[in-house]
Amino acid sequence: MGILDKRINPKSEKYIQNQVINNKSLQKYIIDSLGIKYEDSIKFSKGLTYDNRILPDIKISKRDEVLALMECKGANINVTDYVRGIGQLFQYEDFFERNITENKTDTYSKDFKTVYLYPVDVIKNNDFNIANFKYPKTTKILQINLNNFALREFSEEQRKKFSSLGQSLIAISEYYFRDNRLFELYILIQYLKDNFNDQKRQLYRTDLENNHLRKINVINNGNWRNAFISLAGMGFINHKNNLSEKGKEVSKLNCYEFNTMIFFDYVKPYVEELFPLINKNNNIKIGDLLLEVKKKHKQKDILFVTESKGRYISSWLNIFRDDFGFLDFEPRRTERKINYNPLNISKEELTNKIIQFSKIDFYLKKTKIYS
Repeated sequence: MGILDKRINPKSEKYIQNQVINNKSLQKYIIDSLGIKYEDSIKFSKGLTYDNRILPDIKISKRDEVLALMECKGANINVTDYVRGIGQLFQYEDFFERNITENKTDTYSKDFKTVYLYPVDVIKNNDFNIANFKYPKTTKILQINLNNFALREFSEEQRKKFSSLGQSLIAISEYYFRDNRLFELYILIQYLKDNFNDQKRQLYRTDLENNHLRKINVINNGNWRNAFISLAGMGFINHKNNLSEKGKEVSKLNCYEFNTMIFFDYVKPYVEELFPLINKNNNIKIGDLLLEVKKKHKQKDILFVTESKGRYISSWLNIFRDDFGFLDFEPRRTERKINYNPLNISKEELTNKIIQFSKIDFYLKKTKIYS
């Protein structure tokens, strides 16, 4: 992080714009998300004045060909700011349709896109529902994780998951985990790396699951679909169901490092929600735990926590035991042992605790593939 970045609020629009202009890794993630092959000739620049003195935040171009015009927003925006951004996108689309450019040498790509880029935190920071707006037909919505700059597309799959957010359902985090262990997600990443790392063709989840992945025989062998959904939601799998550029980077981690990264960058809000209640009463029943969480939030349901009559909570408890090891308990039993407190410790400390207490080694060796 440069000196200038340190002076800018990381939740601000200016911070996001600076990262897009200067962060080569983020630029590669964006290009990958747009389905374009990255080349050094692709340029990210601040937009100049278009019709009606409208200034796009970012222009993505390849020589004189405009690939995309981008609107960036910070994490702490309100509904007015969000809708204003959508309005800008409609103007960018209009420029494309009427062939209005910032200079005479520019031409538009036939696959031109308008891009809406903002932190994924917008989902939980506001009381408006991003799924319930109309966007231009050329728009690709990209959400950025400010912990690691991973991108995910706000796809139709994501839209369906967040469409029910409202007064009775709130989000404390944006990431979906259910009926999988984290080490199973890691196995899927390694499988894709080993078998399809250099391939650009479309992969089909059902074919991979039925003909290949179920042979690995993990705990949740019938839930590889959920593993794909979780990895796509974190930005590790692209629209072709293969590893994204960020996914390829993550595939270089060992499983202990992977789980530590997932903890700090993705699941910590869920741990902060559930662990203090378990620490207070380590034998609390799942149904009572669900009620305690809802009580804390004025009886509102929590996305990916209190839904499905405790099934999400059960899944979280299994992750807490098997992937992180800060809990230990027998299946279908409420007597739980607390091995350590995962909150307020460093990444190095957490990795050491995972090595000491998790069941990762046992299950990876059991698969005989990624031990």
